[in-house]
Amino acid sequence: MDTLGIILISTLALITLAASLIFIRGLFPVRVSKVQTTLENNWKRSFWLGLVNTILITIFVFGFGSLGNGSPLFYFPAFAMYGAFLIGLLFGLSAFIQILGERLFPDLDPVKRDVRAGSVFLLTSLLPFVGWFLLFPYVISLSVGAVVITLFQNRKKREKKVKKE
Repeated sequence: MDTLGIILISTLALITLAASLIFIRGLFPVRVSKVQTTLENNWKRSFWLGLVNTILITIFVFGFGSLGNGSPLFYFPAFAMYGAFLIGLLFGLSAFIQILGERLFPDLDPVKRDVRAGSVFLLTSLLPFVGWFLLFPYVISLSVGAVVITLFQNRKKREKKVKKE
């Protein structure tokens, strides 16, 4: 009976995560397309920057969480940092799913393509050991790095425009 529950929860998680990635793309199409362009053009830099950011944010969240045992006030920055990380990760994963869908299913309409690409990505991430420890962390690092690069590229462009005026 436990196996049936795990299969049901996994299926529902697959459906909700694929739907959230499509939702993010539908709600913020310009931002996701910028992240997608960054991901396609700077994938090596995105990976390394995302890996460093993921490790640092994890260390800070665990640090604030362990400080929260003594004083619950430290839970707030931990939740805020982790929330910002997850929001950025959703933007990056939405861009990654678009790229994957365009490569695997070029003939389908965008929503079906994203559903299938999201399902393929999530199911391959569930593959024992290779998916858990190689593929999923690689895509997380790639996605977070692309979001960070996109955020700071936009900031540099705005600063250049202000200096020219």
